[in-house]
Formats: sequence, C-alpha cells, structure tokens
Amino acid sequence: MRTILHLVLIAFALSLGAAGSASANRWGPIGVRGGFSADDKDHGAQIFEAFAGYQLPWSLRSEGGWGVSPLVALTAGALSSGEDLGFIGSLGPALEVGNPKSVELDLGVSVAVLSRERFGGRDYNGIEQFISHAGIVYHFTPAFALSYRFQHMSNAGFNGKINPGMNMHLFGVNWYPGM
Repeated sequence: MRTILHLVLIAFALSLGAAGSASANRWGPIGVRGGFSADDKDHGAQIFEAFAGYQLPWSLRSEGGWGVSPLVALTAGALSSGEDLGFIGSLGPALEVGNPKSVELDLGVSVAVLSRERFGGRDYNGIEQFISHAGIVYHFTPAFALSYRFQHMSNAGFNGKINPGMNMHLFGVNWYPGM
C-alpha cells in the first residue's frame, strides 16, 4: 500500500510540472498502474509503476480524432515476487491507435532495466530486459482514462540460453495534462 501511495504522489508531481505547458511540451499520458503475473511460474509477481508518455509530432489523425499517434514511453516502479522487491524501469516507442475521445489501442516495445536478476527464486538471466505490450485505453473525459495492458518481459536471448520471460496483466489510471 505504501508503494501505491508513493507512485500516486510521483504521478501527481509529474502532472503539476507538465500541466503548465502541456501544449508546448506534449506530455501525456501520465499515471500509475499496477498488476500481477499472468501465470503461476512467476510466484505471484506484482508490478507497481508510474509512467509518462511524450507525444511525438508525427500524428496521423482525422478531424474526428481517429488515427495513430507515436510517443516515447517512460516507466519507473517496483517489481516484487515472493520476498524479493526491486526496481524496474523502461523506455521505448509506443503507438496510440484509435480516438483519444473514446477508446485507443496502446502498442509498444521498450528496453527495460531491473535492479536484480532474481525475483521470487526465479532467475531472469540479466538485468537488461525487453518489454512488449498491447493494451486498451478507455477515455472517460479528455483528461482522464482507465487502461489495461498485457505485457511480456524477456531478455530476448541476449543474455544467454536461459530466457524465462514474464507475462503480466496491468491496470492503470491515465491523466492527460492540459486537456
């Protein structure tokens, strides 16, 4: 619970800093999300993270808002499994496909860094990982949305033959500063 409170405070602080010039710096979404392992092999792994997106200028949208927008996504949070707790952070490109006035698909690939190789007795064979995700974002207002994503983390075989991977279900609250 303490971790969730810290992440909410981080997201709030990010929103204050970005809200003043949202149209100039194009930050959004920002928010918090958390989730759990999609299967039993990860010993009840959980993730809690703060996230931010920086909208790139190459958006292709119709007048009604339908289309695709690229962004750079950044996360920082905590990964826990068993008695083990550590940092997880990621950075990478993503696409928002749909309409920011209703529903969008969230697709992306990121480079991730863990603070440790082992969580809950499971060896992920290196602190360098890759995360791919697909999700859905439902916009209640222009400034507020709820999201779900399915995410896969693995070392993509770059750290040797052991590549256990981890699948997660994540649920989030998204804010869009300046909207």
